[in-house]
Amino acid sequence: MADSGRSISLLGRLAAWLARALLRLAARVRVDGLHNLPRNGPLIVVANHLSNADPPFVFGWLTPALGRQMHILAKESLFVGPLGTFLRSQGVTPVRAGGNDIEAFRAAKAVLDRGEVLCIFPEGTRSRTGQLADPKPGAALLASRAAVPVVPVGISGTDRFLGPGRVLPRLRAPITLRVGRPFLLPEPDPALSRREQIRGAADEIMGRLAALIDERHRGAHRPRMDSDAPIG
Repeated sequence: MADSGRSISLLGRLAAWLARALLRLAARVRVDGLHNLPRNGPLIVVANHLSNADPPFVFGWLTPALGRQMHILAKESLFVGPLGTFLRSQGVTPVRAGGNDIEAFRAAKAVLDRGEVLCIFPEGTRSRTGQLADPKPGAALLASRAAVPVVPVGISGTDRFLGPGRVLPRLRAPITLRVGRPFLLPEPDPALSRREQIRGAADEIMGRLAALIDERHRGAHRPRMDSDAPIG
């Protein structure tokens, strides 16, 4: 049976505290829905991606709320020198551009098999428009195969705080993180092809994210309103 996941290391606690402190100093931060996070069992956290500020935003607030180690998939170009060593020590796993890295998929599945928490940005990279982009298939495929709860996390405003092309943040810009209730993807429909099943799972995930972000970020994705009873 999967355990409840690794406890947070001292270094992890310090890194999360530092992320919160710096973001509170630089931006006007609002965080809602942390009570929706399950404290036990395997879990996939999915978040939209607008800025390089998003990973520390998610890590800084969700780590203490979860009370356990959170593993994040990140682009392999970040894993250089001391930064790469630090990222690996904090459970960050490198993935290749394009989202087709089978080794990363296996590593992610192993995290869930151990009963731990995995964080994925389904779009695979930062949005260049400030709107939800089409997702890569990896998050939907993993969530479908693992059959574990998924928690959507909507991020708003970080594109104006530190979006693509910005070297310095726009100080005191408002940024928001909203945590939705956990959900399970529906059972696969045997009448649909594998591609159609993954597309449906991806649409479900992106719809849940769209419901948690500001309207200007939604783009073509229709919000999926949460009418289900919470899991756990």
